[in-house]
Amino acid sequence: MTSPQRQKRSTVRRFGGSVVRLEQSNPRTLEPPNALRKRAKGTTQSRRRWPLALTGLLVLALVAGWYLTRQRGPDLGRVANLAAPGEVVVFFGDSITQGYGVRAEESFPSLVASDLGIAMVNAGVTGDTTAGGLARLERDVLPHQPRLTLVEFGGNDFLRRVPLEETLKNLDAIVKTLIAQGMMVVILEVNVGLMGDPYLKGYRAVAERYGAVLAEDILSGILGKPDLKVDAIHPNAQGHRLIAERVVKVLRPLLKEADRRRGPMGRQSLDFPLPAFRGVG
Repeated sequence: MTSPQRQKRSTVRRFGGSVVRLEQSNPRTLEPPNALRKRAKGTTQSRRRWPLALTGLLVLALVAGWYLTRQRGPDLGRVANLAAPGEVVVFFGDSITQGYGVRAEESFPSLVASDLGIAMVNAGVTGDTTAGGLARLERDVLPHQPRLTLVEFGGNDFLRRVPLEETLKNLDAIVKTLIAQGMMVVILEVNVGLMGDPYLKGYRAVAERYGAVLAEDILSGILGKPDLKVDAIHPNAQGHRLIAERVVKVLRPLLKEADRRRGPMGRQSLDFPLPAFRGVG
């Protein structure tokens, strides 16, 4: 088959005494019908591929973002004192831990203890700072000989404008003492900054230094929602439930691995169960 050719048509015009023949191309080509259909089909398919390609790229971007920002579990290979004896878990902190504004059974320590079936001591004190926590450490934590202590301080340091260096120094001393006493430690970090998180880098360094576990920004999404708070800074019962769910995600794999390391002889006897809740004060 010969290649498509353009048809030409002639127009005769008379200029004065001369006759001039003008030729122009016909815009229609002598292209076979099958070729026209294939070209149209190819254009349509190409247009359809663009939305599919863009959707694929969007899905990949969302998956990558989730992977980079998802809450990872603790690195159990570097946690200190995994085989710590005992059964009691102490929650050591300020008014968030104490459960200001909610009933005792609605506070996140009580909810965590109920969800995991663990014996718990709530050593939270309203208004406490890292300095106050360090001062009462031997009185409110060590006598219980816990296998695990959760440390939650920083909010009141921020409100009272305690220098960051002092806050980190106190936290370092608290965690160092607890680890030296042979227990596991989980640091519950609270993001109190409006522009960034002033404590996160320092808290992370303390956790890495002593083999503690860091649970970052436990109040995420709570402080900005009035329906999750009893006042400007304290969570309500629903807010405490959200905190408890985040803490449980950290503690469940940690305690499971700790129990495995200790073996059956190191676990609490079901014939003599410990009380599920105790308070200090």
